[in-house]
Formats: sequence, C-alpha cells, structure tokens
Amino acid sequence: MKHTVFFWVPMILLFLSCGKADENPDNTTDSTDTGYHTILQVGADKEFKTIREASLAAHDSTLIEVDAGTYSGDVTAWSQNHIYIRAVGGEVVLDANGQYWDGKGIWEVKEGSLKVSGITFRNARVPDNNGAGIRFTKGKLTVENCKFLYNENGILTGNQGGTLIIRHTEFGYMGYGDGYSHNIYVGRIDTLKMSGCYSHHSRTGHLLKCRAKFSVVANNRLTNENDNTYNASYEMDFPDGGTHIVVGNIVQQSIQSPNPAIIAFAEENNTIWSENKLYLSHNTILNSKTTTNPLLLSSAKTPAGSIVMVNNLLSDNTASPAASLLALDKGNEKYSKTELNESYVPSSALYESLKSKIEPGIDQYLPASLRTAGVTLIPSAEYVHPCTTAPLTGAPAIAGALQQHY
Repeated sequence: MKHTVFFWVPMILLFLSCGKADENPDNTTDSTDTGYHTILQVGADKEFKTIREASLAAHDSTLIEVDAGTYSGDVTAWSQNHIYIRAVGGEVVLDANGQYWDGKGIWEVKEGSLKVSGITFRNARVPDNNGAGIRFTKGKLTVENCKFLYNENGILTGNQGGTLIIRHTEFGYMGYGDGYSHNIYVGRIDTLKMSGCYSHHSRTGHLLKCRAKFSVVANNRLTNENDNTYNASYEMDFPDGGTHIVVGNIVQQSIQSPNPAIIAFAEENNTIWSENKLYLSHNTILNSKTTTNPLLLSSAKTPAGSIVMVNNLLSDNTASPAASLLALDKGNEKYSKTELNESYVPSSALYESLKSKIEPGIDQYLPASLRTAGVTLIPSAEYVHPCTTAPLTGAPAIAGALQQHY
C-alpha cells in the first residue's frame, strides 16, 4: 500500500478561547493549524504495523491514523513539525511492557510540533525511576482525549521552552513513590494550557507540578480521592513562581497527603521569571483531612502580594494564605464538607446563600496585558466528570467551580 497524499486535509479548527469554552475552556485565545500533506495508517492490516515504523516514515505535515488495539513495547521519538497522531475505531493503548525510548519513556518529543488524540499511555518505567508516558523536550505538544495510567510520570517536560497544551485527558495512578515523579511535571517551558482534565491518585508526587513561565489551568478536576495506596503531596505546585491563571478547578486534598498545604507557589525560587503572580478564581477546594490545613505553602522566597484570590469556595478547614502574600482577597467563601455532594455540587441551601456574595467584574484585577491577550478570570464553562466540560449559560452566579445547580 502506498502512502496517501493530500495537499489539504480538512479538519475542525479548534480555538483556545473562553468563547469556545465547551471545546477548549482554558481562558486564552489560540488556534491549531489544520493542513496535512500525507496520511499514514497503522494497524494489523495496514502498511505500518507499529507506530515506531510510522514515526520513521513521517515527514512534516503528516497525519497518522492508528487502528484501535494494544501496541506493546511500541516506543519511539518524534522531531518533525505538524504531526498529528490519532486513534481510529476505538482506544489505542501503548503499553510500555518493559520497553522505553532512550531512557525517557514511551515517547519522546525531541522538537517540532506534535498533536496526539485518543491514545492511552501505560506502564512507562525506566532505570532512573523517572519514566514518562510522553517526555516532551522542546517545541509544541498538544494532547487531547488521552489517558496516562500507571506510569512513573504522565507527561514530563524539559527546561528548553516550548508550549504544552492538554485537553480532556486523564492522569492516574502515577509516581514511583520517591516524591520526584508526578502525574504531570512541567519544567521551565514558556506556556502550559490545561483544561477539562482529571488528575488523580498520585503516589507521593503531585497531581500537577509546573515550573513554566505562564500557565492557564482551567476547569479541571485535581482530586487524589481517599485511597490508602495513593498519597499525593501537593495538588498543584508552582515552585519557580511565574504567572499562573488557575480558574474553575475542583481541587481535593486526600486524607493520606503527607503535606498539609494544597497548593505551593514560589517556595523554591522567585528569580527564574520576571513576574511572579498566582491568580486563583472560581475554584472549589476541599481539604479532606480532619485538621485545618493551609491552602498555600509559602516560603521566604514567595513574594509578598503575589496571590490574587477571587470567588473561590474553600472547605471550612482550609486556612487562607497569610495576609502578607495576598494582593487581593474578595468573594472567597467557606463551606462545611457536608454542604457538597460527592460530585462537589453545592446543596440548595449553600447555593442560595452564595448567590448574594459573589464578587463582580473580577477581570479588572488582571493586568491589561493579560486581558488584551484574551486571558480571563471568569469561567465560561465548568468541569463535567470524567474529562469533559460544559458551557455555562450565563455569567457565574456563585463562588466556586460548579455554577449550574443540578
């Protein structure tokens, strides 16, 4: 069979904007290129039997369609531009089965730009206990509708810049157990955009660790649940500071967590990036411990006035950050654990009581440069379990992540 060649392959144009919140609710504006010159097909009865074979044949602007099934030990690396790998006919499972690429994991994205959709990455392990489903070195990586399960790391990036976009993807049961591997570990890249994802059940590591210069983490569920085997440290960690927009997320700290704080910011460094600001807006945060624990871990390196908090909903045993760290604290409300159901939906009584307390016009608290770039603190979608989102029918009515009362 010969390669199928096209000069243009129509695809759906996707936007990363609050106006398309049901598709890509990450509160920024971006677009995905669409033209592919070549289609390669992978499967038992196709020209390419493995993804590795297709990766060697692929040039820039190639669409790779992978038939449903399990591909055991099918590890490889990518360095081309404008590559799209997608599952067809059902789920594609990449099970490392003891194999790894160059000591890094199942896939390495060395450079270029790659998009992947509909693939499950499982059981990545390497000799240094830092194996990743995808190791992203530099370039641009977009991950949609995928799963990362039982790896040492889900996605692990380098420190050479680049952009990572993750949408509607599950990360679970990750971590070697030494505290150095995480569900998602983003190094010192330029940008992370994460939306509609479910990160859960980390072994000693974090549900999200991010050293990026800038991130938008919007409408996700980061909950370690209360499984005795898994004990995530932080739910979110931004150890190098930077600018981070955290909007509309459901965040839960488990009973087993070894760290009292739920989120950490700039506790390691405040000199990597020129700006250090954490914006927390419309998040629902639950501390499942019986003790009163801090929302934020800080250190002497966490800049004064670096935290903006508006319209968040916190369990009443979650302590707010120190006043010296807060640039703004408005519209944030506390609730009793009994006032949310198991899906984190407020009770009718809580919902009604919160409607009169919301802080309006919160985008005024963003710098003009971010507003001009299309960033917003106002959610236009909410997380729907598992790994999807639903558009809001109007402006947010209450504090917290879930606006539509069911």
